[in-house]
Amino acid sequence: MRAIAAVLLLIALMPFAVADDAAPAAADAAAAPVIFKGTRGLAPVQVVYDYLKDRIADEHGLADYQSLAIRQQAKGEAGEQVQMEVVLAGLKDDAVASQRYQLGLVLADSGWDINSARQDWKCRRGGKGWTTKPCK
Repeated sequence: MRAIAAVLLLIALMPFAVADDAAPAAADAAAAPVIFKGTRGLAPVQVVYDYLKDRIADEHGLADYQSLAIRQQAKGEAGEQVQMEVVLAGLKDDAVASQRYQLGLVLADSGWDINSARQDWKCRRGGKGWTTKPCK
């Protein structure tokens, strides 16, 4: 059952583009494809929540984790780029201890756009760090 859930989760996350760990330069950020367009006037954390809302909570606002941590770091001289990290810890899944999303945002004329996204997991068994392979 867990294997089926992991496959379904992987399929649901297919729109995620894998980003490398290097922070893009301002010119590269503007040229990067837009994964999700934010709405003018929203803060970066609100845009990230809108993008991840189906992954963070169900239609009733309930979740299967004990804690949610969000870290935002400004990049660029004028803060026109932002790196966000969202960590869901204390998952009820018996294989996955934590799940992490790393997102890159750039300020556009229409608001904050997500131009890079990455997901990884911390397994309960056999793994000491984060892995891009779903836990078994």
